[in-house]
Amino acid sequence: MSEPFDNEELPVVAPVGAPPETGVSLWTLWKFYAPLAASNAMMTLSHAIINGSLNRTSQPAQSVASYAVANSICVLAESPMVMLRQTGAALVRDRAGWATYMRVALLAALIDQLLCLAVAWTPLAHVVIHRWMGARDELFPAAVDAFRVLMFVSLFSALRSIFHSVLLVKQKTLWITLGMALRVVMMLALAAFFSQTGWLDSGMRGGVIFLAGMAVEAISAFGSFRKWFHSLPQQQPRAEVSAPPLTFRRVATFYLPLVVAAITGAMTMSIINAGLSRIPDPQSVIATAAIGSVVTYLLMGPLFMIHQVSLFFSAPLTGAHPHDRRDRTVGWFCVQTGVGATVIVGLLAWTPLGDWLLLHAFQAPVTLLALIKDVLRISMFLPLIAVWNEYRNGKLLAAGHSRMLTAAKLLNVATLVLAVTTLVGMAPSLGARISPIASLCALAAEQIVLLIVCARFKKT
Repeated sequence: MSEPFDNEELPVVAPVGAPPETGVSLWTLWKFYAPLAASNAMMTLSHAIINGSLNRTSQPAQSVASYAVANSICVLAESPMVMLRQTGAALVRDRAGWATYMRVALLAALIDQLLCLAVAWTPLAHVVIHRWMGARDELFPAAVDAFRVLMFVSLFSALRSIFHSVLLVKQKTLWITLGMALRVVMMLALAAFFSQTGWLDSGMRGGVIFLAGMAVEAISAFGSFRKWFHSLPQQQPRAEVSAPPLTFRRVATFYLPLVVAAITGAMTMSIINAGLSRIPDPQSVIATAAIGSVVTYLLMGPLFMIHQVSLFFSAPLTGAHPHDRRDRTVGWFCVQTGVGATVIVGLLAWTPLGDWLLLHAFQAPVTLLALIKDVLRISMFLPLIAVWNEYRNGKLLAAGHSRMLTAAKLLNVATLVLAVTTLVGMAPSLGARISPIASLCALAAEQIVLLIVCARFKKT
């Protein structure tokens, strides 16, 4: 167990946050974080736009189903590309380091795209889409057609993430929100166009809308990147550099554990649904859990950007100044955001206003309303743990210890499997409530690992 805690040769670079003697204000944190939170909320809206357009096709059930199957593969393919943003934000501080980072990023994007091409255009499509994803014979061709469009989403996601990394380093998060707004506008325009003309009357419609939105966001990110890239120094002053110059190996070693963590995290809902399908009346139970999960993660989704705040503004894990006040301010910021998300979910779970919003804003079936609120009454505690997981993830990213994030995420998933299996076998009467209970257990297990790791690094 000693090797993962060895600080030697880790790709740590100079921080960009406030110095310890001046600290950091809550206003600075909110100014950095609010655009990221808004971007996350608009991303959720963009997926609602796609579903709304697919529901207006001549065969909405088949269109939604084929797109859902293709998109589930797209999510797995895209998740490693999203990690390029975290990698660049954590490591890049000058243009010399950027060149090394780009070699890793472009290689990762190329490998990812080749795998997507293999799934879309070779017999591997039958194995992945038909056997693994369960697309029936009548659904298989439509799902393949949809994925042949969606496979390019991961390429634009990679470009977007690469360009966003510089915007994060320069703390110009408002430009990220602008790009997401342009993406939503493009998707709304295309959805309206297809609904009026009836073109692409299948799951491919969703793929085209999603791809066009991602392309616009990537182009916008490139424009913003060009504006701010040249303000990076050619090379960090030697006195400010806390590690040797970045090499291909160091960047790859930092990035690959994040890929494992991302792919592992993308399996969460599949694990929960697989367990819920084994209890009585699985359709209503899975539907209840799915709606409760969508509502919860729509409201707490912005919390998954907290690691960026911690990455740039919290005190370093090791060698912090004795009077460094940054952790206190960032900790108070985490309390505000975590409690705020809990209160909002709690309002939906416990008040008549929640009934109205669930029925009208989230289109929840009346027959499932009481069960959905039962799920939310447990889910409301998820933000209180998730926010601290993200806080410690950011500190570990800043210290270059991405392998520890992967270890914590693997324990999260193992605990989720164990909790779901145990609850389905011993307490099936819990129904859809198994989903938030198991998620709480998984997040708590991840938090324990992160606490132990951070505490151990502080002693080194």
